[in-house]
Amino acid sequence: MIKIRDLQSVDINEILALADVQLGEKYITVDDLSACNVIVAEDADWQKCVGFCLSYIGQNGDAYVRTVAVSNDYSGQGIGTALIAKSVEYLKGIGAKKIMSPLWKHDGIVNSDVVFRRNGFLPVREIPDYWYADSLEKGYSCPVCGKGCHCTCVMYELAMDN
Repeated sequence: MIKIRDLQSVDINEILALADVQLGEKYITVDDLSACNVIVAEDADWQKCVGFCLSYIGQNGDAYVRTVAVSNDYSGQGIGTALIAKSVEYLKGIGAKKIMSPLWKHDGIVNSDVVFRRNGFLPVREIPDYWYADSLEKGYSCPVCGKGCHCTCVMYELAMDN
């Protein structure tokens, strides 16, 4: 059984390991986990983290679902969709009027497109080399490009009616 819940300190190492595999080595750090609201998907039978979603309100007041990742062994079970839905619920609860998410595009395929569309997000613009400077500065490695990520970002947005 999969349980969607808030982050617990025992999850941190599992989340970092999962992030290294799914998102690129060192893309997510302990500092990132501290700065974001983190929702976790736990396989309650095995008591292990199988997915997570990070969200936050930026300094300018914009709300973001920064990233979502699910273990390959649990892909296709609706876990990513549930994690995003819970993060959207959190952001709405603290007053977000619109929520954005930068999705990774490589070779014409937008990673996580389906799960974001299921939650009402739509693509609004593309930004080439979105992670390039950040990947060099922070030293993380893209799963496709390696050091110095040249992937395009497709910014997705969820506008809420108030």
